[in-house]
Amino acid sequence: MWHRRLAVFLLVLTLGFVKSRNREEHGNFNKNQENHFLRTSFEGGYTMELGKENPCDAVTCGVGRQCEVSDAGQAVCICRLYCKHHNKPVCGTDGNFYNSHCELHRAACLEDKIIRIDHKRGCLKKRGSQETTTEEHRYTTSQMNRTDTPVLWTNLPKPELKVSTTTKEPETTVRECVQQEYDFMKENILLFNNDELMDNKKSGRGNEYLVSIMFSHYDQNNNGYLEAEELWQAGERDHLGHLSTVCILADMLLYDDTNHDGKLDINEFYLAFSKLYSVSVVSLDKSLEVNHVMARVGDNVEIKCDVSGTPPPPIVWERNNLDLSILNEDEIKVFVDGSLYLTNVQLVHGGNYTCYAQRNRDIFQTHVLHVQTLPEVHVIPKLQSRSPGELAEMECHVAGVPTPKVSWLKNDDELKMGANKYTIVGNGTALLVGKVTYSDTGAYMCVASNPAGSMRDISSLVVQDQPTPTAPFEEKRFFVFHDWGVSVYDPENCRLYHQIQSTDIIPGTQEYVCGDRGINCSWGSAINVANRYVYVSQPTKDRILIISRVQMVVVDVVVTDKYPVDVHYVPHLDQVWLTCWRGPEDQGSKTIQIIRDASQKRKHHTVHPEPVDGHFDLVNELFIPLTQELQHPWKYGFVVHTNQRGMYKLHLKGMKYVKTVDLTPYNCEPHNAAFAAFGGYVVLECIEPITHRPTGQLVLDYLTDTVISHKINLFGQPHISPDSRYVVTLERTNTSVIMIAQEVTEQGLQFLFDVRTTLHISDITYFPSRTTQSYDLYASSSNKEDILFVDLANGKVEMITGIGQAMDPGVAEWKNTNRPMSSAGIFGTYMVTTANEAIFVVNGKTRTVNCEIGSIVHPRMVVWVKSP
Repeated sequence: MWHRRLAVFLLVLTLGFVKSRNREEHGNFNKNQENHFLRTSFEGGYTMELGKENPCDAVTCGVGRQCEVSDAGQAVCICRLYCKHHNKPVCGTDGNFYNSHCELHRAACLEDKIIRIDHKRGCLKKRGSQETTTEEHRYTTSQMNRTDTPVLWTNLPKPELKVSTTTKEPETTVRECVQQEYDFMKENILLFNNDELMDNKKSGRGNEYLVSIMFSHYDQNNNGYLEAEELWQAGERDHLGHLSTVCILADMLLYDDTNHDGKLDINEFYLAFSKLYSVSVVSLDKSLEVNHVMARVGDNVEIKCDVSGTPPPPIVWERNNLDLSILNEDEIKVFVDGSLYLTNVQLVHGGNYTCYAQRNRDIFQTHVLHVQTLPEVHVIPKLQSRSPGELAEMECHVAGVPTPKVSWLKNDDELKMGANKYTIVGNGTALLVGKVTYSDTGAYMCVASNPAGSMRDISSLVVQDQPTPTAPFEEKRFFVFHDWGVSVYDPENCRLYHQIQSTDIIPGTQEYVCGDRGINCSWGSAINVANRYVYVSQPTKDRILIISRVQMVVVDVVVTDKYPVDVHYVPHLDQVWLTCWRGPEDQGSKTIQIIRDASQKRKHHTVHPEPVDGHFDLVNELFIPLTQELQHPWKYGFVVHTNQRGMYKLHLKGMKYVKTVDLTPYNCEPHNAAFAAFGGYVVLECIEPITHRPTGQLVLDYLTDTVISHKINLFGQPHISPDSRYVVTLERTNTSVIMIAQEVTEQGLQFLFDVRTTLHISDITYFPSRTTQSYDLYASSSNKEDILFVDLANGKVEMITGIGQAMDPGVAEWKNTNRPMSSAGIFGTYMVTTANEAIFVVNGKTRTVNCEIGSIVHPRMVVWVKSP
């Protein structure tokens, strides 16, 4: 019987539910189990069979008692017949020692007197004499024998049965084995073993020698490790239950198994006890409580902890209450001297780091790491030629953390702003030179500066009588995917550049682009890959088409799993990630595939990431961070499995799962995600797994996966701006849409404003702002001929009308919107949105319709590329 209980304990410990040992053995047995046994009284002839109504189901007995059925079929409360084995010793107010709370309450019932738990541990003081110690051990042994021996119904005297009128007594509060109690137990173990294992000749050798003797004493199989079974046996053999009321020796595996291998080696055992005497007094100068640290992206940073003590204490480093020593990130190291070392610092490393002495959390120091980036500056045009009297315009786009200040120079000199010669638009986003003369010829420099440094880019202006034709702005084209193929257009004059018909034969194959005449194209999603190729999925054909940006023809066909739909590009790894459905409808079970070297000129194929438990098809959602202008090299994505309250962290380069992120406390199955490089935030839209009821918005720390905030009343899909400065959340209701704008700061997401509209929003896109070095938002309507404009700097709203009738939502496929909208990006002048049988090109600077291109049946998506 003893071995069977030991096996049960080991199984519980392995499954990670050791804390369930702290539950009290109060009151009735589980009625769903104990009361449904077949029981027979031979004297009274009363029989209760399995599944029949049990009178005890309606009765609650007090602690130390259990319910039984009398011969007359009535429920009665009697003293517990036995207690399940739990080594949770307690002292009673009667001065006796009990192996568990259950034994104490059972004894109180049998002796018909009140016995409470003595939290002052009076019974432990009996150890002062050997006689009482022997008596205590004898009592403990008898208790163990009584709990370890199964009690048979036929061996017990028939109890006096009385009809129960007992109500449930209040249960005793049970404390868990917390750190303080655990340290108290270890101190008692040292004192106990000093008496038991050390003689007079050895007593002067100190605690280190004592710990080595203890390790040998507990290591019964002499394999150099202490396992759960050995610790459990040692606690029973040496009767260590009296050393703590809530902790047992096996708890060492919970607190001091630093490598989490389920056993203690000699070093871990030494460290467990050395922690008790590592520090006596710690201190920190009040002026050093908060320390600000500046670093640039790519730097290596060492941060010293100023918490001191005698002797020097072991130092713990935390971020968002997570111990960084267990983070398992190569770029974050905690050294034995108490310093924190960060290698190749990135934006996601910015934030607060806290250090404190290992056994004293009350005195701590906060280090605020501010990560800065050198400004990036881009101007257009690089060169332009103008005739005297004309207007010259130059645009400048900057990015950086903190947001750079922008200024304009001419030939390294400040501009003379008088006489209305120069006009600076917005926050330096553009420079206008009016009525140019020959003297205006020169190099105009856009200079961006922040604490990380200063950078500039040059736009040259030549004024001459017969100007050389130059392209004033960066040219871009867009691919439109529709029912009859692919069309490529110039947004300026709305001219068709090239057409790929659905009935065209793919070069080098005998396959059609879509199918023979009369078969419509079915497109999943499409992306620009390094401005060399456009990747587009064809779910019904189980393949990806790769179209050359220059040749504007299909140059490769990649075979995939069934129904490839979503496609994502990771630029710094040159990978294309795709999710494949299991049928024409999204049933929440998908596979993931990767195409490596996606921008290289080669024959491509797919690979799977490392599976979980041998399964590839458990995926519900895949979250890959979008490319942002700060060019952060995202290391991880996330995967949500079906009906999972949490996520798996996905190492993109290694293409494997590395850890789980448990979001059960927030009742969150992530449905959508947005990533902000600045601040290192992951913004999640949460729903319940079964009902899909929204449960709010979670913000996670990308570095540690810890929850920073939970907004239980903020619902909808989050969208991050390309500069990582704004998060706009779209909450859709039956009658309206609410847009909630938040600003990304080092302190978290700060609410700015919300916009409520009766427009049913179909899609949104971000467009470079003319007044700030950031972005504005444009939103298309799914049922009206309108586009909504929102200035994210101040919440100003305008409407662009006359955009045509949207495609019927029922015609949209693969969860795509019925009116997609796409921006040309930095220095782009235009946006494109669709109608039922047309596309509309919108000028984002003037917020007017540039042109309408008709005779396009069901345009489903748009991809922008640079002109060849």
